[in-house]
Amino acid sequence: MRVTVRTAVVDDLPQVYAIAAANPSAPQWTLAQFQEILSPNESMVTRQLLVAMADVTVVGFAVVSAVTVVYPVEAELESIAVSPEWQRHGAGRALMQDVLRWAASVGAAELRLEVRMSNAAAQKLYEASGFHTCGMRPRYYANPVEDAVCMIRATMAGEL
Repeated sequence: MRVTVRTAVVDDLPQVYAIAAANPSAPQWTLAQFQEILSPNESMVTRQLLVAMADVTVVGFAVVSAVTVVYPVEAELESIAVSPEWQRHGAGRALMQDVLRWAASVGAAELRLEVRMSNAAAQKLYEASGFHTCGMRPRYYANPVEDAVCMIRATMAGEL
């Protein structure tokens, strides 16, 4: 089945929340925190929640943000997770492509992220998407405490 990506709507949030809960390495945000992403605000940070769809089922999501009041625009992949039964079926790659398109559309030349040192599968996805390691953050994660690998990639805007 083909996976498509679109902007999330409020009705997607229970599935997004369930996917995050099924992925212990994903940030364990509350439903209210996911709702806040979809709510209009006047913050200096623009955020987007994207969902990967298989027919009418949400099979993955990504949260990306950008600080658009600075130059160059700073974009960060805050979270990406795929339902365990849909992992290794292209949903993560599809989400990454749309995350990069979104970051470029807001003027970000680069996209940054942090990933748990132990999350080899995510690091492999990021490397396959063109990211490279640019540093480390000791003891960045809690529950359990773990170092973060910092990664960066030029967006389509940065490649032009």
